[in-house]
Amino acid sequence: MVSILDGEVHRTWNVTDQNDAQHKISLYHDTVTGVRCITVDYDEVPGSMGTSSILGASMTLPFQVAGMDGVVLILRNGLFGFRYQCKVDGRFLREANDAITETRPAHEYEVDVVGHVTASSSGGEPVAWYLLSSKRLSDGATTMVHRRYREFASLGDSLAASLKGHVASRLLPALPGRHLKLLIDHSDPTFLDRRQRNLARWIKAVVAIPHVVESAPLHTFLGLADGAREISVFVKTRSVGCTLQANENMNMPAIVTTLKEEMDGSGVRVGDVLTKINGYPTVGMSFKQAIETLRQAPRPLVVHFLQLVGVKNPATGEAKTSSDGSELEEKVKEAGASNQGSSLVDADLSADGLLTEPPQEKGSPNADGFYDAAL
Repeated sequence: MVSILDGEVHRTWNVTDQNDAQHKISLYHDTVTGVRCITVDYDEVPGSMGTSSILGASMTLPFQVAGMDGVVLILRNGLFGFRYQCKVDGRFLREANDAITETRPAHEYEVDVVGHVTASSSGGEPVAWYLLSSKRLSDGATTMVHRRYREFASLGDSLAASLKGHVASRLLPALPGRHLKLLIDHSDPTFLDRRQRNLARWIKAVVAIPHVVESAPLHTFLGLADGAREISVFVKTRSVGCTLQANENMNMPAIVTTLKEEMDGSGVRVGDVLTKINGYPTVGMSFKQAIETLRQAPRPLVVHFLQLVGVKNPATGEAKTSSDGSELEEKVKEAGASNQGSSLVDADLSADGLLTEPPQEKGSPNADGFYDAAL
């Protein structure tokens, strides 16, 4: 049970369809304002957005998942509380946190915060990024990804909201405190080193909690969400070190087509999706907007990419990936906002950062059917 003063609450249920594919139903409810909505596989269910306050009656929110009918129930619990249930095809589901047993979790991670860099914001002010190292022990997948302090704070808030009303909420460690920039210089190396150490201790304590280590928001934050890996690159020069091509898929405006020498050792691969520019998601941008944002962004900056990683087949031991990019698209949707299409264009982010005309007649496609533009 949660009380009317708990504020933002998250609840998640998992259901498996007839093809053994797992689907995620999530409820977001603010007990103070009453605002609520539900999502199925990260897509908002039409009509679920509204209010469910303590002054109103219990609510039934219908949805469909993989051809099955379901409902999320927001139930009054006494005078000053709520409780939540989910039913699919007439069967009540166990809430994800309740389903976790005392046995060894399915996911275990080794994590550390191994460094920090200072990049420029869109306004030119210095911004600190902390380099997070993650390894998933079940398959050995690893990544290195930059995170802002506010992303650590957002993760902490999300985990706290998902555990409200659960005994495990007492295990969640407090995030290292925020400090006003007026009082402390956030660019001071001593401050950054101390915050890096404190964030490392915090994230290590978080992944040690069984109820938390199974959380989808945590997996996304670590950069290892199921079959996808997030990678980030700290860019000091005008060149980003790769050639990008527009994609027909509206969720993924820019795809890596070639890599330059400066990308050696970065972990970025051909076929990866450009997902963030200095922390701003590219989902919702057109390809042209993404390229212009990269070209105009002050240096240094941090750029994020998403890629599929091989998931070992337990029967054969071989790695398998999706051939049509559908798994990667789902991961981009999890991290992104609204969708917007883009045309087919090639862009080479070269060192001069200047827009030049293609060699052929302006506006005419090349032999590959794409339009070329050098930045």
